[in-house]
Amino acid sequence: MVNIAEVGNNDTVFITGAAGGVGSLAGQIARKRGAQRVVGTAGSDEKVTWLVDELGFDSAFNYKNAGIEEWLGEQFPQGFSVFFDTVGGAQFEMAIRHAGQNARFALCGTLSEQFSKDGTDQRPRFDIMTGIRKQLHIRPFSTYHTPEQIHAWTTHYAQWLADGDFSFPHTRISGGLTAGPEGLMTLMRSAHRGNVILDLSEIIPKSIAR
Repeated sequence: MVNIAEVGNNDTVFITGAAGGVGSLAGQIARKRGAQRVVGTAGSDEKVTWLVDELGFDSAFNYKNAGIEEWLGEQFPQGFSVFFDTVGGAQFEMAIRHAGQNARFALCGTLSEQFSKDGTDQRPRFDIMTGIRKQLHIRPFSTYHTPEQIHAWTTHYAQWLADGDFSFPHTRISGGLTAGPEGLMTLMRSAHRGNVILDLSEIIPKSIAR
């Protein structure tokens, strides 16, 4: 959000997979950076309500329901300025259509392709003509956790938490290592909100776990 999307004052932001571990933090960071409007997509009505009521998104939509294209057009009549994508697929194609002039696309995930049955049917097509006409900035990235990135994150994150209006969304799975396989499966089914943490304290002495 900071180095790639360069979100700042008055930006309008669209986030896919907004209820996941990455998207739920990205939306809050956008708000901290001064974004004027932040909206996102999620995979259930419960997650949509959570994004708006708990994390401060201006609006959210269950992408499994009909009408997502109309919803996005209503949210950004003039197009959005920043797109933070963790999903790819059809939602990426839709974002191309509704992006504003010179919009910045920060691409960090392809969940639709990863979780598709054959790994191919959700690969998005890039409308090159629209990209040229709108002069879109496509910025795929990976985070390699350099010392500078770690320092910047811990510094700002600690302050944001201390401010009291920023949260660490997460789901804790109990049961130790034996619960790991099922926990991974439920994670892949998008059954949780935020980051998913496997609690090992039930099988590891607390002094070591800490």
